[in-house]
Amino acid sequence: MIKLFRRVRQRLLTENKFSRYFLYGVGEILLVVIGILIAVQINAWHENRTLKINETNILSQLNIDLKENHKELLELYEFMEVSNLFGKKILNHLQYKNEVTYSLRYWVEGFGSNNIFNNANTTYKNLENSSNNIISNDSLRLRITLMYELDFSNVHRREAMLYAEYFPNYKKELLKNFKISPVMNQWLDEATLEINTPINLKELKQNESYKNALVDLYNFRALRLKWLKKSLVDLEQLIKAIDCEIKETLT
Repeated sequence: MIKLFRRVRQRLLTENKFSRYFLYGVGEILLVVIGILIAVQINAWHENRTLKINETNILSQLNIDLKENHKELLELYEFMEVSNLFGKKILNHLQYKNEVTYSLRYWVEGFGSNNIFNNANTTYKNLENSSNNIISNDSLRLRITLMYELDFSNVHRREAMLYAEYFPNYKKELLKNFKISPVMNQWLDEATLEINTPINLKELKQNESYKNALVDLYNFRALRLKWLKKSLVDLEQLIKAIDCEIKETLT
């Protein structure tokens, strides 16, 4: 093609057809410019496509983490629901029953148990450390940030409050009023499992310190359940929004 252009220019020059030569030169320049513009467009399209693929991969991995977080939060929610149900049963037993039952021991064990939120955040941390705004949707990027920096952070903050204040107070009263280890009888031929058995049920029924500690822990868990329910709804909506964004990005 270049040799062809060269031959045409030489022929026009030798024939002294300067006006045609000028027009030909302009046309040649336009062709070169058009070629450059096409090349730039192709390169831009390719770069944009690469960015879109990268964004889709990040969003897909992020949704895997968020779905795992949803599973963790749902398990935590259900665990606390059951724990608080045990707390109600303990108080009801102390009010209406005068004997120690296996159920009471089971409820005490369950109410005194806790679970923690294991936050899957590897993809978010990588995204946070990236210098580029990989996620092009500003609104979606903000929602993701709020989920990690607000909702998930609050879950951890409330866990810290639980272990720093509410649970130690309850545990202190539990240790004062319940047996916490197996008791062997004097013949050593049988082991009577008396873990979580009241030391003195009659006194425990009148013990306001234990009941208050139980109610405080119950109420704090009830608040956490309320907050967790909202976070679960927001998280479900975010996961759906990311799925929609992935589909739109691929089209």
